[in-house]
Amino acid sequence: MYNYNQVEAIKTNLEWIVNQAALNHPSPSRPDQKALFDLLELIQSYEILLDLIHEFGTDVIDMHIAEGLAVTEKLIAKVKNSANAM
Repeated sequence: MYNYNQVEAIKTNLEWIVNQAALNHPSPSRPDQKALFDLLELIQSYEILLDLIHEFGTDVIDMHIAEGLAVTEKLIAKVKNSANAM
């Protein structure tokens, strides 16, 4: 099960991805803009989740949310591995 700090780390990593994309591609293509917008929406969702965890505890993380967090962690790992390869 995920805790507050783990969710916060995932959100921070997503913010890092968005910042790196903005630095490396000052004028992103249309598909890249869409991907960045989707990542920003995901970051907002995780901010809300953090607020809920703070207020109600980790019981708000059900099986589906945990699955989404795991998928997000895989995405982050792929992006960071690609960034390290360059």
